[in-house]
Amino acid sequence: MTSISQTQSRYLIPPFERIQFTGLFVLATGVGWFLIGLILRSVQDPTVVTYLEGKGLLSALVTGFVSGTVVSATQWLVLRRYLPDWLWILAGATGYVLLTTTLEAWWGWLGYAMTLPEVAALTGKILPQTMVMLTGGIRTVLATICSLWLGLAQWLLLRQYTDSSRWWVGVPSIAVVVSALFTAFSAGLVLLNVNFPLDGNVLGAGILGITQAIALCTLQRRPCNKPLTSLTMAPNLDYNQANRLGKRLHQHLSDAWTSEHLNQESLHYWVAVTETGAIAAYKPISQAAIDQVQQTPLPKLVIPEVLHPENGVTPPLAQFDVTFLPSGKLQIHPYSGVPLLWVTLGMLTMIIAASAIVAHFNPALIDIN
Repeated sequence: MTSISQTQSRYLIPPFERIQFTGLFVLATGVGWFLIGLILRSVQDPTVVTYLEGKGLLSALVTGFVSGTVVSATQWLVLRRYLPDWLWILAGATGYVLLTTTLEAWWGWLGYAMTLPEVAALTGKILPQTMVMLTGGIRTVLATICSLWLGLAQWLLLRQYTDSSRWWVGVPSIAVVVSALFTAFSAGLVLLNVNFPLDGNVLGAGILGITQAIALCTLQRRPCNKPLTSLTMAPNLDYNQANRLGKRLHQHLSDAWTSEHLNQESLHYWVAVTETGAIAAYKPISQAAIDQVQQTPLPKLVIPEVLHPENGVTPPLAQFDVTFLPSGKLQIHPYSGVPLLWVTLGMLTMIIAASAIVAHFNPALIDIN
């Protein structure tokens, strides 16, 4: 059966799947970071460790390749439903390698500059606390700039499937800045005698996952294929209004869908509803939905006349993803989905809570970054 998200949504991620996708994508990113930690800690051969310690760029290259491959692979397990291209893994590995090697090179040059007598004399006059903050700020700036490599590598793939996606180049950099701000906020609380530690691994993986997931939710497919192309979304319908219309639609369909119409597989449709709750149009999304449309109440309930009122103005419409399940139940989701701001705040709250819990129970956890 053809996937709805791959054939009909004008967005790369259908709006009504935002919560599910974001949660799974953040989890996949976190699992990837966890696996990276296990892999890097398992390589404890003294010869290998000694050799890599003497080869800064080589060590950064290996770390970047492993990190990029693992994280991108776990992300692709979620993303492949919407972006069926394994090159996401290659793009991620390439971006991470460029990121880590560039960052290591710049950090090495900065370290060399710090050993110069003039610079050493200047830094010697700076308070230790100020020096720590200054060093952290410099590293954040460098990491932000180097993260553009990851955004560029991923954009080179995404542009093949999406429109107007150049801004994706800066998405990983935004994640670095946001993560640094939360880390700085946690450190600032310590100065106020408020102990609220955050684990760097959980925070970094979570914010990277959230940032990329939300950005993916805003991307539009190429070409831009709108569901029910002859109709338009009602601009005056917010999420709560759409939910109320969805409940009314559910009631209409439930009343008309008797046991005689039970189907043997899930049937997916786009359904357009007027502001009064009337069904204006529907469109099958899968072949099974086309073949078995007469087993659903949609043909009898649709009122196409509402699309052609006498004044020639099409009334506002809300669109829904309607699924008739074999069990006799209905699933109805507003196409507009949950607002991205709600999804972002909810996921961010969960990540901060998880980061605080891990830091509380395992304060000695080493940040792999």
